[in-house]
Amino acid sequence: MSIHIRSLGAEDLGRISEIDRSEEIETEYLQDGERLIAQPATMTSIPDFFPSGESHSVPELVETWHPVVLAGGTLVGAFEGSKLAGMALLGAELEPGVLELALLYVSRPYRRSGVATALMDELEGRAREAGARALYVSAVPTDSAVGFYVARGFSPTEPLPEPFEKEPDDIHMLMPLQDLP
Repeated sequence: MSIHIRSLGAEDLGRISEIDRSEEIETEYLQDGERLIAQPATMTSIPDFFPSGESHSVPELVETWHPVVLAGGTLVGAFEGSKLAGMALLGAELEPGVLELALLYVSRPYRRSGVATALMDELEGRAREAGARALYVSAVPTDSAVGFYVARGFSPTEPLPEPFEKEPDDIHMLMPLQDLP
């Protein structure tokens, strides 16, 4: 499999519908300050994106991320030929020097094949070039998402107010990109 990463524009956000986000989960996490608590999953299946509706629908997500891209966010896609395998968005500065990883999705058939790593490598490089000192992510509390971010160098952190207000059940993590003062 040959994956290549390329920049995308706001007009490409609707392509998120090409990604199969569904997954089966066994473990989920709760966050207690900077500590993670693993527990059996209360919901064992996450469905694909909904074509319409309010929560986790393609139109709702495009509406959420569109202003982020227009405000200078970096949207990238991972492709195998012309097929979209994954998508990631580096968003706004949440506090001085801390950029938000606003989204990272890899389609089910491409998981555990290096696609998420390739997307993160790209965004991490761009964040460093922009002078960011850290990346912040508000991750779904599943074992696959939390496990990926922890393996990547993220650690649970005290949630920042804006992301916490949007996603209070998520796991809020920070990854230093350079030595923190």
